[in-house]
Amino acid sequence: MKFNCMPHKLIIPALFLLLFCRCQNDAAKHENVFADLKTDSTLRYAKRFSIAANDYVTAVYLFGNRANRDTTAVFYICKDSLALKEGVTHAYLLRSPCKKIAALSSIYASMLCDLRATDALAAIDNIDYITNPRIIDKYNAHHLEELSKGPQPDLERLVALHPDVVFSFGMGNPASDLDPKLKQTGIPVAMSVDHLEATPLARAEWIKFFAAFVDKKQLADSIFSETEKNYFALKDLAQHAAERPTVFSEIKYSDAWYLPGGKSFMAQLISDAHADYLWKNDTNAGSLPLSFEQVYARAHDADYWLNPSMVTKKTGLLSYESRYGSFKAFKENHVYNNNKNANAKGYSAYWETGMIYPNRILSDLIYIFHPGLRAQLKNDLYYYRQIN
Repeated sequence: MKFNCMPHKLIIPALFLLLFCRCQNDAAKHENVFADLKTDSTLRYAKRFSIAANDYVTAVYLFGNRANRDTTAVFYICKDSLALKEGVTHAYLLRSPCKKIAALSSIYASMLCDLRATDALAAIDNIDYITNPRIIDKYNAHHLEELSKGPQPDLERLVALHPDVVFSFGMGNPASDLDPKLKQTGIPVAMSVDHLEATPLARAEWIKFFAAFVDKKQLADSIFSETEKNYFALKDLAQHAAERPTVFSEIKYSDAWYLPGGKSFMAQLISDAHADYLWKNDTNAGSLPLSFEQVYARAHDADYWLNPSMVTKKTGLLSYESRYGSFKAFKENHVYNNNKNANAKGYSAYWETGMIYPNRILSDLIYIFHPGLRAQLKNDLYYYRQIN
């Protein structure tokens, strides 16, 4: 049998040519890894982050300064191994998807579960705050680290874990939000500032931020689209209510009664539920520290009272302050708290998932404020219960 073989003296030059072409192709690909990043145009409400992507990289830009819209952190989440070899400065390089995540809030941990990325959840801050059964089961099976029982995580345990990324909470002050010791570890830290967003749907859209790290864009888009659709349907339903009741919230702590500002998450939800929040004309997005007398002067005849801390009975309110019994809402049994589904420590699922699903909160508020519309709602209360 006769073989047609390449002459031996031509083999080596041919191999060099092949390797050269491959290297040239890799080099060209390498140069284009961060080129032509296209901005995610589906982001419509959130203003505190943005996303851009190409075939190799998803770039997440965080605008974590309360005072402006400056970029405070950049994350390049790389689908291509060549991107990880880049000498990028002033940005974090991560491999996609992240497979080991420390979530220092029950909100972020629960969001990962809803993104079907529970396996990637490697650590939480404090199990006492968790109501999600999947997270509790994972912790009880010793597959989840608990990093904190106080305000700061255990850095030694965190470093030993070697997480791909840490999701933490920021107040909107980059100079002090990130613990200097945590920064020194070099572990990528993503500071969530969702609470700085102006509307409930803007906060809910942060599910797309977390999805970028676990390569779950399509699922996040689907979850948010359903939330958005249902939110607007509920808002339209509320407009059919004949009455527009007056509303206030919270209780006094020590010397101050901290009420949501007029531009807050809660104020917007109350307005969309076709009710009048008594501090709706305030221009703050954060909390208002007021005295008991200031609140009583405006709210003593209000129709509804929401979110009185962790109280479960009206007698509990009176044990804090006997003057609470003078409010009209107290007398008429119109006190509602968001702790219908709470764990053994008293922490409610409201704080864990309400940010992701503001439509559920809106549904509850319509149910409470407008009994005549209850038949048109498809569910009972998600988070709230009447305090008797």
